[in-house]
Amino acid sequence: MMISRFCLAVVTASMFGFSLSVASQETSQEQFVGELIDKAVKVLELPIEAKAEREAGFYALLNQNFDIPTIVRIVLGRHWRTATASQKSKFTNVFRTHLVEVYTSQLGMYDGEIIQIERSAPLSAKDTIIYTLIMHGDDNPLRVDWRVRETKAGLKVIDIAAEGVSMLTTKRSEFTSLVAREGVDALIGKLEVMNIETKEGSDS
Repeated sequence: MMISRFCLAVVTASMFGFSLSVASQETSQEQFVGELIDKAVKVLELPIEAKAEREAGFYALLNQNFDIPTIVRIVLGRHWRTATASQKSKFTNVFRTHLVEVYTSQLGMYDGEIIQIERSAPLSAKDTIIYTLIMHGDDNPLRVDWRVRETKAGLKVIDIAAEGVSMLTTKRSEFTSLVAREGVDALIGKLEVMNIETKEGSDS
């Protein structure tokens, strides 16, 4: 399977399915993640039947809070440098749609969880890791780490790791392997098909 559905489900949950619990003293990066969750909750409060409004809400969250240009360059790896301008544009658009379709289709699986921001730690001069735990009843908490980067446009998420599994690393491995075998256009085509299938599944 080209996409790890377990990882996508976990990342979906960690991004958009929870109420928030934070410590009294926050860093700016922790505050950014907390505000992102608050915005996502407002989208989740829309009726499930309002699919178009939900999708529009998730598109806005991704575009405003995630460094999509950096993410697409990383997940495509060395193939980004050799891709044409047209391929780069198509891949960016289809990958963004892929994320939104997956999030929209998976969200109905989650409710009542609480995400607790524990702490943050610098990873580099520009990057900070926000350590969080997802609580659900008596189940063992799920660890989710957010990688937040300081950019010219402000703070942006560039990666999420669920139980140590990085979204960027996982997708880069999947995508670059497929592109090495079949090319960038094949990857774009497969993602387009997956987007259609995911959307049809959520509409049924």
